[in-house]
Amino acid sequence: MNWSKAKTVMIITFAILNVLLYLTIAKMNKPEPHLLSESDLHSLKKVLSQNNIILETTIPQKKEPMPLIKVTREIFDEDFVLENFIKGQEYGKYKENRYTIFKFGNKIIKVDGISFYYFEESDKFKDMSSSQKEEYIQDFINSYQLKEIDGQVKKITQGKKVEINYFQTYKDYFIDGGWMEGKIGDKSFEFSKCWFDSVEMEKVKKDVIDAAYALLKLVEIKTDTKPMVIKEIKLGYYFNWSNATKGEAVPVWRITTEEGEKYYVNAYTGNFEEGK
Repeated sequence: MNWSKAKTVMIITFAILNVLLYLTIAKMNKPEPHLLSESDLHSLKKVLSQNNIILETTIPQKKEPMPLIKVTREIFDEDFVLENFIKGQEYGKYKENRYTIFKFGNKIIKVDGISFYYFEESDKFKDMSSSQKEEYIQDFINSYQLKEIDGQVKKITQGKKVEINYFQTYKDYFIDGGWMEGKIGDKSFEFSKCWFDSVEMEKVKKDVIDAAYALLKLVEIKTDTKPMVIKEIKLGYYFNWSNATKGEAVPVWRITTEEGEKYYVNAYTGNFEEGK
């Protein structure tokens, strides 16, 4: 028996099966509601596992037509810094690429029109407890008109380091493309923000692809044999123009891996959006 030939035939057979399974599930991407059967789920998991993609989450079955949303970023310019932080203090100012940088005392602020970065170095953080550091971050946000109500909060404590992340939402959907976070260690405090100040939903709604189809798109970009563990797949919005002040955020399926990588699949077209 020619084992080399047999091996080649097996490889080709599996490749054909992969394509057939892919096309079978892709046909489920129809405008009308469709729930995956046990057979559908089995086929999906099989084609994913053959490509070293492991599902450790449930696949969303419900979806509805979604519109684009118009977004406008919050403005962080020189006037914002001068009015809220400098307030008559002596300071130095210089340009670095697109950023305007202010230095005053033991503090540094960077702004570029749509994002804000603050850094403070001090020994006072060394003796703070985790709860005191958390309170310091909250007080900073409240004191400088940085508070937001349309977001979810995630708190992380690692040893003496405290980090609070804020994620923007709109009508129960996430909106990725912005951020707000504060971090305090033993010697310093950092805060950064890039947020959508205005969010408006457009009137026209379009059908979106199934979560199963979005998951299968990962097969196209998976080039190594290292396992990719999927921890979450969720429907929301993504604005991928990092330097734009306004534009349209598109509906996406956001796929998050065990390592924290995020893949965005356009829920209208099925194509990958920029970002990972």
